[in-house]
Amino acid sequence: MTRLAFVAALLALLAAAPAAAWTQAMTREAPPQPLHIADSNCVPMTLQAGGSADVPFADCQAAVDTGLAVWNDVAGAYIAFTTTVPASCCRAEFLQQGANVNCIRWLEDDWPEEYPPAGIALTTITYAVDDGAILDADIEFNGADFSFGTSCAGGLVDIWNTTAHEAGHVVGLDHSDAFGSTMRSRSYPGDCDLRDLTADDTEGVSTLYPPADDPGTCLEPRGGLNLDCTPPPEDCGCRAPGARPAPWTALLAVAALAARRAGRRRR
Repeated sequence: MTRLAFVAALLALLAAAPAAAWTQAMTREAPPQPLHIADSNCVPMTLQAGGSADVPFADCQAAVDTGLAVWNDVAGAYIAFTTTVPASCCRAEFLQQGANVNCIRWLEDDWPEEYPPAGIALTTITYAVDDGAILDADIEFNGADFSFGTSCAGGLVDIWNTTAHEAGHVVGLDHSDAFGSTMRSRSYPGDCDLRDLTADDTEGVSTLYPPADDPGTCLEPRGGLNLDCTPPPEDCGCRAPGARPAPWTALLAVAALAARRAGRRRR
């Protein structure tokens, strides 16, 4: 059985210890292995239908797509994000047996206690312990404590801005202390400075995914695409949600895209 681990890459720009410019995220097991997308030149991402309760779905989808696409424009890197049709249901979990999805969703009613309290968004990565290959990556936005928008208006968290940061974690980048970097560890409502990549960000992704190493194939999620939370085979023991990993997994919170708390408009 493949040894797996979960990494809650809380791209909730939280106060984390600064990294030295761009940094590749690592597994927590010894010896540490670099996290990376293996055997595919794309990462298919799926937005859950409904998106953010603060923004019309079409506008939310467009902002998410734009945030992902900033990483596709790096000439020196072969990795690219693709998007699927919206999912009626998706979760932050990985099924060892069964279809999966790299989910993007909003948590509107509750931000779990085990998540960083100041987190704007959280990315949970499932990886192979032996080599750090990323098997699944799910982005969750904190709609319970923050209001979202598609502009740089004060008091609103910009969806494009936050998605661009979280997408960097999806491909294996950790936080950076380079000035202005999209992968810096802090943001705030009204911030749009993460929308555009800096030289530090492009150096990181192009170092991880140089064109000479392009595998020449775009793979779908492990086991196929799951757009409706189809459960795994009964009694397989293979569901591994981030909240309670199965015995063959481990849970690790490595970083958080955080902000000072914003007073949320109650609906």
